[in-house]
Amino acid sequence: MLTTSVDGLLPAIRSQHSLRSMASKCKASDAMSKNSSFLPLHVIGAGSIGLLYASKIHGAYCKSNIDTSQHPVTLLMRPLHKPHLIRNGTDQDQENLLNAPVTLVSDNERTTCEIPVEIIGHNCSEQSAIKTLLLCTKANDACAALSSIWDRLDPSVTCMQPRIIILSNGALAIKDAIAKNFPSADVEIIYGSTTHGVFTNSNDSDRHCIHHAGNGSTFCTAGDFVRVCEESGLNGYKMSPMSMKVMLWKKLAVNCVANPLSAIHNVRNGELAGLQYDGQDISATMTRIIEEVSAVAVREIESEYTQRPEETRESIEAARVELSVPSLQLFVDEVLTSTANNISSMLQDVRAKRVTEVQFLNGYVCRIANEKYGIECPYTASMCSEVEALLKDKG
Repeated sequence: MLTTSVDGLLPAIRSQHSLRSMASKCKASDAMSKNSSFLPLHVIGAGSIGLLYASKIHGAYCKSNIDTSQHPVTLLMRPLHKPHLIRNGTDQDQENLLNAPVTLVSDNERTTCEIPVEIIGHNCSEQSAIKTLLLCTKANDACAALSSIWDRLDPSVTCMQPRIIILSNGALAIKDAIAKNFPSADVEIIYGSTTHGVFTNSNDSDRHCIHHAGNGSTFCTAGDFVRVCEESGLNGYKMSPMSMKVMLWKKLAVNCVANPLSAIHNVRNGELAGLQYDGQDISATMTRIIEEVSAVAVREIESEYTQRPEETRESIEAARVELSVPSLQLFVDEVLTSTANNISSMLQDVRAKRVTEVQFLNGYVCRIANEKYGIECPYTASMCSEVEALLKDKG
């Protein structure tokens, strides 16, 4: 059985072109040595996206001439993964020296690299401080994952302010959750977004095998991470803070429509268009959700950026246009068309009877709307209740 993820759901279509227009491309000529201060990078969340970024960055740095005493990339894994790892070297006493054999399939070529792994909670005193963490977990697992390694994000140990780059779905909600769960944290939270298409195949014999099906781009406000991605073949684009926020709201609009509706009706993305339910075209519900998300997104951008000197009246107006109902409607339609054969991550979760990310997507929009602006979002809220009722019925 082939399963696909829509974590990297924004393909190389006009939609992605509009995203790129808000970004600045890092020059491929930027030397890797400029990024040595960025290292080492820790990655938590060993799903498709986490393994893709870890393997590509690890491979690029191993091919470079940088002399570093530390591994460029380290995967942070839970103890349950240990049986599927291999020992690094022959010293049986060095239980922490483990590697994950990651196989990357791209353009029908298979390449395997061994990425260093640290088992979370094992011999903690021997594990290094975390300078930069790439968060790639499911949204609902993010805070629990961070709790398990939070003591390693201590500025007094790292001698600098640690950073968390959120590459997970539901980044806006995750940042809020981090602020609530770790209120006194001296950690910089950075938004990121990926449009790379990557999936796992349950028929693969390799546990850590990923298929890079669609070459996309990486968007982030951190220039050094963008350069690392560019040098690693992950196509890095540097975003301004407001442009990054606009992009995440556009992606959230897609997820608020595609994920719950595909899960509720048990269909692929492409089957949503024209779908009838209780004698009514489901497109009307899709439009209502888009209208609600648009109203909240525009208020958020206006509230956060109108008074900032770096943003002009023209840039604020451009953001309003990007987040308007017609613009979001077009964006959602294009993404659903280009990912027509995809099985959404929420549908996969429902089929597997797993907790979904609906509260970090639709639920987040409803909370922001109600708590900050007194706006009701009945259609967006109904997606939360219907998805949760669906899971309850499945037991």
